[in-house]
Amino acid sequence: MVGTFYAASAPEQPPFVKVGDRVRKGQPVCLLEAMKMMSEIPAPMDCVIEEVLMDNGSLAGFDAPLFRVRRL
Repeated sequence: MVGTFYAASAPEQPPFVKVGDRVRKGQPVCLLEAMKMMSEIPAPMDCVIEEVLMDNGSLAGFDAPLFRVRRL
């Protein structure tokens, strides 16, 4: 286990990204919490979010895919 996946910065906030969103390299796409530390996960490239592969609050393992994307 690496940490807990969060799609938004807080429960009442909208998700960082949704299916169909265009994101720029470095833009935050989610949060991972590990050992009470929150880390923003940036987009590794300019892309379109095609699918969110994790449920909010679910455990993400090391190297687990979080999103399916299409490179721009």
